[in-house]
Amino acid sequence: MVLEPVHCPDCDGIEVIKHGTTAAGKQRYRCQNSECERGTFIQEYSYAAYGTQVKQQISEMAMNGSGI
Repeated sequence: MVLEPVHCPDCDGIEVIKHGTTAAGKQRYRCQNSECERGTFIQEYSYAAYGTQVKQQISEMAMNGSGI
């Protein structure tokens, strides 16, 4: 059995605890770092637009004036 630490997507810390499940049954986590702005997160979202990479790409496109 291999234990792999869960990292917070915002602060990349490993001070993460389980925080219940979603309606779809996915595990929800909570970052315990007091300086981290994110409260809860899910490791793998079922809808791709919730991911951090997509949000970053959308904000970069908006700043550059690019359309969809």
